[in-house]
Amino acid sequence: MTNVTNVTNVTDVRSSRDAPIRSITGLPYVVLHELQRRLHNTQPSRGRPWASSLERRLTIVCTGLRTNLTLRELATVFGISKSQVHRIVADRVPRLAGLLASTIDPDRRWSWIVDGTLIPTRDHQTAAKSKNYRWSCNAQLLVRRRDLRVVAIVGGGPGNRNDRVHYRDSLIELLCRRHRRVLADGGYRGVTELIAPVFRGNRIPRDRAWRRHRKRRARVEHAIARLKTWRVLRDHRRKGRNLLHTLQAVACLHNLVLDMRDSS
Repeated sequence: MTNVTNVTNVTDVRSSRDAPIRSITGLPYVVLHELQRRLHNTQPSRGRPWASSLERRLTIVCTGLRTNLTLRELATVFGISKSQVHRIVADRVPRLAGLLASTIDPDRRWSWIVDGTLIPTRDHQTAAKSKNYRWSCNAQLLVRRRDLRVVAIVGGGPGNRNDRVHYRDSLIELLCRRHRRVLADGGYRGVTELIAPVFRGNRIPRDRAWRRHRKRRARVEHAIARLKTWRVLRDHRRKGRNLLHTLQAVACLHNLVLDMRDSS
């Protein structure tokens, strides 16, 4: 009887915390709890202890990634100083990015899809004016077609280069060479390890094979749309050198949500 009561109390606590956390981060409490568990062992054992708890710091970081509020606005929402928010964001985002490897399933039995997208970036030293008429950086995304799980993500180059330039000599190219069943669009024309539409002259014939390829490859566009529900990827305010950590942190949260969904 005591065990049943304890389980009921834990469930009540999680449900009472789920609504406010979901409203500002878009994440259920179980995902935040899993992040706490995974990051607890990476806590530094030396130095001055943090004034805020790990749960509160993760809530601040996830809120910043989801809403793209400025540091001053986050400080006002959580009732702490701007300097403290800056220290929390600078410390937690790289640690979240480091968790991405633990959420990746490199099973090659399922087909993958690669595509690029533009991330508007305010750091003009790394960004460039792109076809979206904004200063942007390019991000390359490799996802599993079955469930939209992110396998790898790289980025940080200027957005006025085509996808094939950013694809070359990257981690994604190495993974695609090993997999050999990776779908791509016409922007990767000439890359032999990718399955891209067939060109005849300078045009793609719109036959049955093209329609089937387009329908299968469209899954990566759904993954990009889900990642960009995190508004930090719509207007990246931090330095361009921090863009890769931001991309990996968002991809890690995306994969964790899929893990919690599959395990429930």
